[in-house]
Amino acid sequence: MNRIDFCFRMLLGIVFILFGSSKFYAFMPTPPMTPGAANFIAALITTGYLWKLVGFFEIGGGILILFPKTTILGILILTPIIVNIIFYLGFLQYQIGPAPFIMILFLVLSSGLVAWHRKNLLIKLFRIE
Repeated sequence: MNRIDFCFRMLLGIVFILFGSSKFYAFMPTPPMTPGAANFIAALITTGYLWKLVGFFEIGGGILILFPKTTILGILILTPIIVNIIFYLGFLQYQIGPAPFIMILFLVLSSGLVAWHRKNLLIKLFRIE
């Protein structure tokens, strides 16, 4: 189980570091987008700060996930971003083929597995007494 957790932690961290870095310097090719998705991304980019702010949190959360002692903090930072990515892909990009659903599956599986492996720490963190 530790090897699987390690693999998913590394994959998730690297994916978010790469995609977050791409928000500052566009080195990755732009995937095909539906008109609604293109309008949404254009709105984020033209705000001037929101696109880079999301990139900053993606890089920071991705780095934190890579290290065992900070994985929980990384998951907590990336969870709202992951939820938004899932809804973006599921509602705005579903028409372009299977790629959005593969990414949704990867995000749900990897983040869920990493969080589940640390469920006792998360329970302690959110326990209200």
